[in-house]
Amino acid sequence: MALNNCKECKKEVSTNAKTCPYCGINNPGVIDSNRRIGIVVLVVMICLGIFAFTKHERADYHQSEKVEISENKVAAVAKVKQVVNSRQSLSAHSLLMETVAEEASKIPEQSVLETLPKLPVIQELPKQATLEQQDNAENIYSADTSQTMVMHMLEYALNADGLSHESVLQETKLQIENLAKPEKGNKKAARVINLKGLAALKEGDFNKAVELFEKANKLDASDVEIINNLGFSYLKKGDFNAAQQVIISALTLSPGRTTAWENLGEVFGKKGEVNKALACFSNAYRFSKDRLTLHQYMKGRNQKEDDKRLKQAREKAINWAEKIYLNGSKNIQQQESVRHDLAASKK
Repeated sequence: MALNNCKECKKEVSTNAKTCPYCGINNPGVIDSNRRIGIVVLVVMICLGIFAFTKHERADYHQSEKVEISENKVAAVAKVKQVVNSRQSLSAHSLLMETVAEEASKIPEQSVLETLPKLPVIQELPKQATLEQQDNAENIYSADTSQTMVMHMLEYALNADGLSHESVLQETKLQIENLAKPEKGNKKAARVINLKGLAALKEGDFNKAVELFEKANKLDASDVEIINNLGFSYLKKGDFNAAQQVIISALTLSPGRTTAWENLGEVFGKKGEVNKALACFSNAYRFSKDRLTLHQYMKGRNQKEDDKRLKQAREKAINWAEKIYLNGSKNIQQQESVRHDLAASKK
């Protein structure tokens, strides 16, 4: 016989007893099955609820922890980048300021001539170049620098005074004109110093003229007149190599500038390079907008010229221009007479 505690008084009774001998309750040894089941179900539900709640809470915690860690990482990386960039900026700024200071300290000691690249050697084209050679020569200058392109213009003019390369000369001139030019500076201040340089030239103080034109050029490197005046000052000073380099630099800004080609012709003439001088003079006539005035100037200069080689080159250019551009000496004399009469009537 099995014993169990009475469900009411909790004293031991038989599980088969119909009434408790102590308290008299019916079926004292049998526990209500529904009650037991309810208790079990309740316990299970409580456990499940606790588990679900803690699981959701843990998930939220881990998610928020991950977001916080991610945000912290992003903030940390951004801060590191900011620090690095600031240090780089400071370093770059410091380096830039040091470079500017260094370059600024060099400006008074540098001349325009020292900033120019070394010019290539000029070589004459063969007088009887084949069409293939000419085509190849035409294709070369397209990838060259502006100074080299100016040298090509001189090379083409060396061959029959450029008549066999007329179209190439004009095309090269246009290409140089389309290249990027130096930025404009303080033109007004530069021109004031330019006038002082011209006065020094007139007085024959060529060293002073060079100094003034260099200062003017530093104020406005885009002014071709100032650069050409500087080259002419070197020419008058007797520094022909410097004059050649600076005048060619002027032609990179204005490849059709007649005075620059004429000045370059004088440089080569003084150096004894008659053919190159003639080529420059022919380009001066070629690009001149007033060939008759240029012709009168060339004749006047040649009458006073003492250098035999320069005089020879200019004389050849004068005779060549009369045949090619000015339609003979008689026609020139008639044009000069008409111009003289017009000038006298205006007076």
